[in-house]
Amino acid sequence: MGGSVLLNAQSGDKSAPPQQAGYIEVYDAGAINWSEGMLTATGVGLMPRDEPNRARAYLKARGYARLDALANLLMLIDRVQIDAQYVGADYTAQSEEIRASINGFIRGAQVVDERKIFIEGQEAVQVTVGTAMYGQRGLSRVLLKPSLTSPPKLPEPSPPHIELVAPNPPAVESPPVEGNYTGLIIDARGLKVQPAMAPRILKADGTVLYGTGKIDPDQLIEKGMASYYRDMSTARADARAGSNPLVIRPIGVYRRAVATTDVVISDADAAKLLAEDARTHFLQAMKVVFVVD
Repeated sequence: MGGSVLLNAQSGDKSAPPQQAGYIEVYDAGAINWSEGMLTATGVGLMPRDEPNRARAYLKARGYARLDALANLLMLIDRVQIDAQYVGADYTAQSEEIRASINGFIRGAQVVDERKIFIEGQEAVQVTVGTAMYGQRGLSRVLLKPSLTSPPKLPEPSPPHIELVAPNPPAVESPPVEGNYTGLIIDARGLKVQPAMAPRILKADGTVLYGTGKIDPDQLIEKGMASYYRDMSTARADARAGSNPLVIRPIGVYRRAVATTDVVISDADAAKLLAEDARTHFLQAMKVVFVVD
């Protein structure tokens, strides 16, 4: 599918207004929309010239295009970042059962766009299929669930480490609780953080404040842990953030050779986060939004 490029619009249109900014990884024949939790892939089928019935020729081309789109969707799923260490291909490569589950899953992908196009003067049909990352029919049920129960054992190319880029203010004893925060926004711009299905928020000593072990797995599969945006105003508009989100700027990241998906916050912010969450439980409800580059 080739390399990826990040677009700054949920629609995939580079000319879209900035207020629609989202985080989308775009590949040659597909896209991962981390703001909306959606995967889409496109396929093309040529209309056979030797078929005199043009309606039948269209249907044949449509069938070819859908199969091509599903094959591209499978390759896209292999690229999905699950957490800081694993992508989809790590799970499908280690288990025939998981691969079979994903093959069955993609067959249920919905056609979201269909159109006639011309390729070097020949009529063709272009089909785009899509599937949700989370929910009753989401990818999480066949990809994220195994990560909670039996993650693959892959060697680390280099040991992970916590990398701090700002001072770590100490925790304030008994921080005042405002008690009216509706969600959490992690402003991780400038830290080269990548989207993932299962990100974590850590303290500088490595203590996990937000991660898969802290959340009900059924709710995790249903809702997903976080949304991602590249624009603060759009992040604030996400339903996860609510009307009054707590905004925290990380002081570092948990750096891995494969991907950097986990952030580190200061002891002072960690104390405030836990105190506020104890009042309104926004972490348990997975009302978390990341703003990344």
